[in-house]
Amino acid sequence: MEQAEIDNLSIKRMIESNHPFFIGRIAGIELKVAYYVSKGDKQAYTQELEGLENNAGIHVHDNDSVLAYTTQLVEAYTNCTVIAEWERSGQVFAYHGMGQELISERTPTIPKIDALALEPYYYKDSWMSALKGKRILIVHPFVDTIQKQIEKRSVLFPGRSWFEECEIQCISPPLTLAGNHQGKDWQEHYASFLSELQKVNDFDIALVAAGGYGMLLSNYIFTTTKKSVIYVGGALQLFFGIIGKRWFDNKRILSMVQEEWVRPSEKPKNSIRVEKGCYW
Repeated sequence: MEQAEIDNLSIKRMIESNHPFFIGRIAGIELKVAYYVSKGDKQAYTQELEGLENNAGIHVHDNDSVLAYTTQLVEAYTNCTVIAEWERSGQVFAYHGMGQELISERTPTIPKIDALALEPYYYKDSWMSALKGKRILIVHPFVDTIQKQIEKRSVLFPGRSWFEECEIQCISPPLTLAGNHQGKDWQEHYASFLSELQKVNDFDIALVAAGGYGMLLSNYIFTTTKKSVIYVGGALQLFFGIIGKRWFDNKRILSMVQEEWVRPSEKPKNSIRVEKGCYW
């Protein structure tokens, strides 16, 4: 059994324990900026701010805003129960390994798991079955498409227990990537969303994908509401049979795609700028 599959079973046991937990996941460009900030290399992190804004949706007005963001980001990892990391020989680590090393240094006592364990469709005995009957909060910008796909959940992954008997509610985080920030600093968008988050119905566990806001939102949910949260990231759309260009060359994912799968209807302006439109 591969390590990711073993870690998948660890997540299953965490859910079954009914004790609140927070599974974070190593970010990309966000932690790259945090790494350079931690080294005091202003020139280096300034060069990465365009990527932070375009790909992660974090628009900063000044250096204080950069510091506020990276401070809260790193703090979020220190509150994790477990942190999902990328395989060190893999492509993601090759691009963003410095950020993973930063978090590894700051969280030496927090257990680490393989990030692929966060994707339950890869495993016959997955942590998805442990969600049976639970109240789920989905934090994802594709709310309309997800709500339509929820009705098809029993057929998206045939033969699997998939959100079985779950009560699912959705809320959309700020979709500010590709220049859609309206000129507002990330802190303004974040504060506005937290006000909306406080209005949601009670839930047992949150599954989150929210660009550069994701780890901060997950940390807020865990520390403030005392509820369990898994920061899944971009792959969360696949849980609902919503395919995007990122997975067109992933044979394992393509083998699961069938007629009930769709492309997202929520397509922000300039979406092609985000890794060639990877989510759409």
